[in-house]
Amino acid sequence: MTARWVRRVVAAIVLLLGVTNLVLAAEDRTHMRAGFLGAGWALDAVFGARYVLLIAGIGLIIVSRSLLHGKRNAWWIALAASLVSTSGHHVKQFDALGLGLSIATIVMLIVTRRCFVARSDPALVRRGVQLLGIGLLAVLAYGTIGLYFLDRNFRTSTTLGESIEDALRLLVLLPTSTIEPVTRHGRWFVDSVRFAALAVIFVGIARIVATVVFRHDRSDHQTVLDILNRWGTTSLAPFALLDDKSWLIAQDRDAFIGYKVIGTTAVALGEPIGSPESCRQVLDEFSDLCSLNGWTPAFHQVTPGSEPTLRAAGFKTLKIGEEAIIDVQSWSIDAKEYKSLRSAIRRVERAGLELAELTMPIDDATMTQLHEVSDSWMSEGGRRERTFTVGRFDPEALRTSTVVVVRHHDSGRIVAFANVLPSYKGHDGNFDLMRRRHDAPNGVMEFLFVGLINRFRDEGYTGMNLGLAPLANITGDSLPDRALRVLYDRGDNAFHYRGLRMFKDKWQPRWEDRYLAFRTEADLPKIATAVMRAGELPEPHSVWSRGSSVARTFPVTLAIGGTIIWLMAATEIDPESYPGIMRHFGLGWRDLARLQLWRLPSSQLVQDRAGFVWANVALCLIILPIAEWTIRSRRTVAIFFLGDWISTVPVLIAVRLAAANGNADAIQIIRGRDSGPSAGAWALAAAVAVSIQNRTTRRVVVGGVFVFLVVAVVFHHRLFDVQHLLSATVTAIFVWVMARRKQPAEADHAPQNANTVDAVRT
Repeated sequence: MTARWVRRVVAAIVLLLGVTNLVLAAEDRTHMRAGFLGAGWALDAVFGARYVLLIAGIGLIIVSRSLLHGKRNAWWIALAASLVSTSGHHVKQFDALGLGLSIATIVMLIVTRRCFVARSDPALVRRGVQLLGIGLLAVLAYGTIGLYFLDRNFRTSTTLGESIEDALRLLVLLPTSTIEPVTRHGRWFVDSVRFAALAVIFVGIARIVATVVFRHDRSDHQTVLDILNRWGTTSLAPFALLDDKSWLIAQDRDAFIGYKVIGTTAVALGEPIGSPESCRQVLDEFSDLCSLNGWTPAFHQVTPGSEPTLRAAGFKTLKIGEEAIIDVQSWSIDAKEYKSLRSAIRRVERAGLELAELTMPIDDATMTQLHEVSDSWMSEGGRRERTFTVGRFDPEALRTSTVVVVRHHDSGRIVAFANVLPSYKGHDGNFDLMRRRHDAPNGVMEFLFVGLINRFRDEGYTGMNLGLAPLANITGDSLPDRALRVLYDRGDNAFHYRGLRMFKDKWQPRWEDRYLAFRTEADLPKIATAVMRAGELPEPHSVWSRGSSVARTFPVTLAIGGTIIWLMAATEIDPESYPGIMRHFGLGWRDLARLQLWRLPSSQLVQDRAGFVWANVALCLIILPIAEWTIRSRRTVAIFFLGDWISTVPVLIAVRLAAANGNADAIQIIRGRDSGPSAGAWALAAAVAVSIQNRTTRRVVVGGVFVFLVVAVVFHHRLFDVQHLLSATVTAIFVWVMARRKQPAEADHAPQNANTVDAVRT
């Protein structure tokens, strides 16, 4: 059995022991409530009598994931928690199972010790230990002060010494010796000390076993550049110098791997670069480095020539696409299939545009023009700067690069540009950024492409690299191959795989396979996520700035949803406050008759019973942000409140009339008060459904919403279901009518033609 499989088995057993401890921690209770999502059982475990099992179980569950990565600190914590578990179990009834499992876990951990050698991040370990020390002292002080001064909430008053003793017992999750709460607030305080201790322990252990956070060391830049000049042949070689890469250089200094750590995954860009013997050496060193740090290794966009080397090192490969390379020596614009291309180029030339190569270093005025072109290109179609396999607009890097531009012959105004990358020892010309102004003539990018082809031909290159066409021609029969084919077929609307392939294919290139190298199929989901995240630039803003951005984007969701959840939490903590809240903010017929119209909006924020109404929580947390994102904030507010009123007011009037005619059910209903956000939420759901642009999707979603509401009315005969259906129906009709009235006006101002989306390097 390999070390990887040993770690999986041990992690599974440790997780099983942790869950067993939690179950047995609640076992001595007279009953275990199911509660919402098992919340009742969780409270039984936390407030049961067997806290030793509880704390050991939590520790085991926390470290089980880190054991998968071979963390030595996680091994020590698991061993300590398993030893503690043995003292918490008694050889009777079901506890014999827990005791036997604890002993088996201890033995297995000792036997497999050599499989857990990965180090944790030293800085995070120090912070974890500091957090445990300072945090637990703070919880101890909090518990001591509370127990000493909250005398009236406990059966007997305590001395300072007794308060410290009982605070210590709460800190280690043991029952108190003399403290007995007699009020709800007293019980809440005792529970809060235990929860605070659990939170400190959880966060502290999580930091102690955290994965190593890699810190960049750029001191070997010249060594990497020298290796590239001697051995660099692939189109990705220049991107190894980007500032998002870390380098592992072979001991003989003749090969390196450029990689980026995303979470617990180390994604290498392409294959090792260097002499063949040194590449095999640095590959082994990279595997050892990943094992030591608990990282999952992967190689993105490996060429066919390096695939055998990676397979020999224990990696598997998966085809992820094809790279397009134009044969510039044989390519000719006079070929019959390029008739439309020749027309586009003549159109650009008639517009007075020419191709030129900027003189290095680029001056500030020209750089300003390039920046304007880049900003114009970025403003179209939600584009954003990326990294890892592509470069970004960097004035300092461009200033000393070869930049080919398309500009007006008379004014010198630049309308498009591309920067040429070094090919090192490669035989194909290479470029990175290709950007244009949004008002550039159609065909300007084709004009630039032809200019680059001619330039690379004159310099003696055999080809021009167009970059990767992701997921193209995946033909294997394995599960990952089939999954990639489904993604290619079903994900084209979102990712435009086919459009990118077609754009590159029209240049008649040759296609070369590119692969992803990985250890096991189980790592593929994590590696795929890491590859996607590797291309994202780090967020330059602070947490506060990001929070402010979310608040600006979803103000209605935060305001309405936050108020509703706050009121739910208040009535959950103190149910006795609910009648007063309903009396002041609910809506009834008498309130409406007295023209207390302010109750119309306030009644939507109060629930029909105390505590959390989870159906309404789900509606608010799902429907509100979706609506605010699709139909904007002002319409969300209007529809949420008006959608409720157009159903609530008519229903109240109808019930009042029925009560006047002696209907017993109506008389009972009219005495109560209406409340809750559900009618407004269903109005928003109907508005969002009707606003969907795709006709087929719109019909399916609208049909689903109304089928659900009609079925609820027919089968349950509840008054609020009628309100939901009425609210959704009126809202859907109104939104549909407004959309129909708006369409002719938009058609009158629609542009007669539009530029096609430019393909960019992937």
